[in-house]
Amino acid sequence: VTCMDFLRDLRIPPTFRMTSRTVMASKLEIAVKEVKDTFNKYAEKGGQPDVLELNELKELFRKELTMFSPASFDSLAETIIQNDTSRNIDFSEYLKMLLALVACKESPGCQSSKGKKQCH
Repeated sequence: VTCMDFLRDLRIPPTFRMTSRTVMASKLEIAVKEVKDTFNKYAEKGGQPDVLELNELKELFRKELTMFSPASFDSLAETIIQNDTSRNIDFSEYLKMLLALVACKESPGCQSSKGKKQCH
């Protein structure tokens, strides 16, 4: 997924342009880059470098989102892949998952067990 594809999906007009600056990146810019780099790190392990396969998604969840229980992620990953016709997760789908996990973590339905979150 290219930057312009992603912006088009968000319905941001094509006149939107990123600027090149010589100043340090903001915390948000650093976080956005880290999210993309993390996706790429795991996606590149498989046959298709622009999507996550089930095993890559599970590994990313287990290694990078340690505040949640591994059982939660295995179940979530299985459900996501089963409901996805391509059987892979592209970057825009990955972003939606991350946002859903953040919302879950903040919701009253998210239970803590031994310091790990379990969302239902």
